[in-house]
Parts: sequence; structure tokens; C-alpha cells
Amino acid sequence: MATEGIIYCLSNAAMPGILKIGITGNTAEERARQLSTTGVPLPFKVEFAMKVVDAKSAEMILHKLLEQYTERINSRREFFRVSVEEVRAFFDLMASAGGTYAQETEPDVNTVAETEDIDDSASENNEIVGQKKGCRTMSRCFTQGQRIRHVVGINRICIGTYDATKDGIVCGDVFYKTISGFAFAHNKVYNPSRKTTNGWMECECEMDGKWIPTHSLAERAS
Repeated sequence: MATEGIIYCLSNAAMPGILKIGITGNTAEERARQLSTTGVPLPFKVEFAMKVVDAKSAEMILHKLLEQYTERINSRREFFRVSVEEVRAFFDLMASAGGTYAQETEPDVNTVAETEDIDDSASENNEIVGQKKGCRTMSRCFTQGQRIRHVVGINRICIGTYDATKDGIVCGDVFYKTISGFAFAHNKVYNPSRKTTNGWMECECEMDGKWIPTHSLAERAS
């Protein structure tokens, strides 16, 4: 008999490039707390989670796909050497088949909140990993004409540029006053099941020919 549950994707800063994909009958956040024991040096973070009708079958199918696509660290464990973006593509497929991203509500694209995706199990300022929160003010993060991109799945890419005169992102003929508004508009087209978006956690900016995650940016010297 099919049992509804949550299938989740967890990361851990102590294990870069490795993700845990499993299921739970509780919330993904509760599962992350359960796993963040004294046996691991840093807490687990929920990258995303989805409510599905048949959790066990969904997990089995996803694990088989990942085993063919990437490296499973241990056949008896739920850890895979794979990127968040690659796993997100599989979750998007589940969403198209009826899965629902967990615990999300619909925002307005122009007024979407710029929330900080900080793990509450860490200290308030991320001191547990020896870092402070990154820059969250566009005028202090980006420079005029700097390119910003958002990726859905593996190859659905939207690239905008930062306009310092208006303090926002321009993509085509559209102006976005927040980075989350920019990312949400792209999700709305290619990933409509996503109901909220944190642009700082999902976007990248171009620096010296390389794409850098915007969540890791430090404020520019004034």
C-alpha cells in the first residue's frame, strides 16, 4: 500500500559534493535535526523536499536513477556524489508527475521576501563554520553591468545584468528590483511547482570569467 511521505535532499558542509537523498514521515527539517548528531562535525541542511503519494517507490526509483547517473558512496547508505542542481532536475521531474515541493507558499514576484536561508541549528552568525553571513545588498555585492544567472535543472539558464543606476537586475526588457524576483520569474516558467524562491541561495554572478554562488559573496569595500 502506497504511503505518503517526504522525499528530501540534504547537504552537509563537512561533506562537500555529497548529498543525502532519502524519505521521512516527518518534515525534512526534523530529519536533518535527527541526523545532526555528535557523530558529524556540522549540521545537515535541507536543500529541498517534496511531498509524494508513494514515498518508498519514489525513493527507490530516484536512487536507481542516481546510481546510473552518478556515484553512490555506499550501497547501504543514501549518500551520492552529485550536485544540488543535478538532483533538483530529478525533483522537477517528480513535480511534473504530481509531487509538491514541501512547505512553500505563493509570493508576488515583485515583492518576494529576501529571506536568509540560514540553518537554525548553527549559531546565529554561522560561527560554527567560521564564517559570517554573506552580502545581501545588491548595491554592495554587484557592479554595473555584472552578469547574474539562474539555472533551473541542468541547462535552463536565464542571465541578467545588474543595473547600478536602478539597483536591480535587467533581463531582456524586464527589470527586477530583487534578485529573488529575478530567480522566481525563471522558476515560474520552467519550474512552476516552486512557490517560493530565495535568489541569493539559487543564483550565481560572473566574476573574472567564473560563476560564483551569490550566497557566498562578501560586501565590496566602499
